[in-house]
Amino acid sequence: MKQFTKLFFICILIFSSIVESADSTLITELCKHCDDPKLCLSSIQDRPESGEFAATTNQIEIIAISAVSANASSTSTYIREMLSREDLEPALEATLEDCQKNYQDAVEQLDDSISAMLANAHADVDVWMHAAISAIESCSNDLELHAGNDVELSHRNKVFLKLCKNALVINKILT
Repeated sequence: MKQFTKLFFICILIFSSIVESADSTLITELCKHCDDPKLCLSSIQDRPESGEFAATTNQIEIIAISAVSANASSTSTYIREMLSREDLEPALEATLEDCQKNYQDAVEQLDDSISAMLANAHADVDVWMHAAISAIESCSNDLELHAGNDVELSHRNKVFLKLCKNALVINKILT
C-alpha cells in the first residue's frame, strides 16, 4: 500500500506540473452519465488532488478510483473497530472478519485499477473494478444472510458500490 501511495503521489506531481487547473465542466459532463451524478461530482471534487489534477478524462478516472479506495480504507477501519468490541455475536464477528478480508482485497484491486489506468489499460481497469465490486457484494450478502444487519456497514457497502459503478461509467466512456 505504501508503494502504491508513493507512486500515486509522484504521478500527481507529474500531472500537476503539466496541468494548471481542473476542468469542472469535464467532471460534470462525465458524472452526468452516472447512476448517481451528485455522488460522482462530490467524490471527485472533494478529493484534494482534483484541484490541480483533473484536466483530462484519464485523470478524472484516477481520482474517481482513488475516492473508491479511500472509501474502502475507511470502511476497513470501521470494521476493525467493530471487531475490537467484546460484545459481538459469534455470527456477526465471523461475518465482519470475512468483510474485513473482502475490503482488504478490494483495496488491492483498486490499487491495481489505478495502475492499469496509468498504463491506459481500460479493459484491465474494468476487470479489477468488477473484482472489487464482487468482494463487497460478498460482504453485503454475508451480512444479510448470516449475521443480521449492521446498518452502518450496509450503508457503507452501498456507497462503495455506487462509487465503483460511477468509476466504471467513466472508464466505459474512455473506451
